[in-house]
Amino acid sequence: MTAVDWPAVRARLLALLERDPEQGATAPPLTEQQVAEAEAWLGVPFPSDYRCYLRQVSAGGWFLDELRRTGHGWGWGGDQRGDLARPFPGPSNEPDPGAAPPPGGWTARERDRVAGLAFIADRGCGTAVGLAFTGPWRGTVWKDSRPACGEVHPLLTEDGREATFAEWLLDWLAHTEELAGATREQRGQVAYCWHMGVETPIDWCPPPGLLRRG
Repeated sequence: MTAVDWPAVRARLLALLERDPEQGATAPPLTEQQVAEAEAWLGVPFPSDYRCYLRQVSAGGWFLDELRRTGHGWGWGGDQRGDLARPFPGPSNEPDPGAAPPPGGWTARERDRVAGLAFIADRGCGTAVGLAFTGPWRGTVWKDSRPACGEVHPLLTEDGREATFAEWLLDWLAHTEELAGATREQRGQVAYCWHMGVETPIDWCPPPGLLRRG
């Protein structure tokens, strides 16, 4: 992927918020000291493009949960994350209902499925977008769709690759800019196209299991 102009990303984000203040607000960027403190607290360095986002664009808000320091230390909105020190294992499906419990039980298995993931964006109904901090998928974004279909699956680019944080963010920004100023009817037409698989945002990438069932 080509280099990202992060100050330009911030300018585009602020322009969108100025046009549609009802979307909320976005936090200012973090300082280098704050980012270093967060990395030390979490025990793992941030993927490079997410680190650039925090330093030059925003600490979060609107599309992304805000990374902030509270009395309990650094974390995101719901402070949801797997064990970031362990490698993220990649895609996984809901276990067979008839399978024998694994060592440590089902609760431990569910924790293992999201080890190495930090959930940086709540998508409602218990689902969330996670950023892989460790392992071979470090720097890519994943959807925790376990409440909906039992799967943890990658969000994919048009050519079928696991999307990086920057690719996912820029794709969302471009789609959101296209809708800026659109009427409710126009938004409905666009949403219908997305559901039909036409120019669908990366963030809407459906679980593979849902596609198989469809």
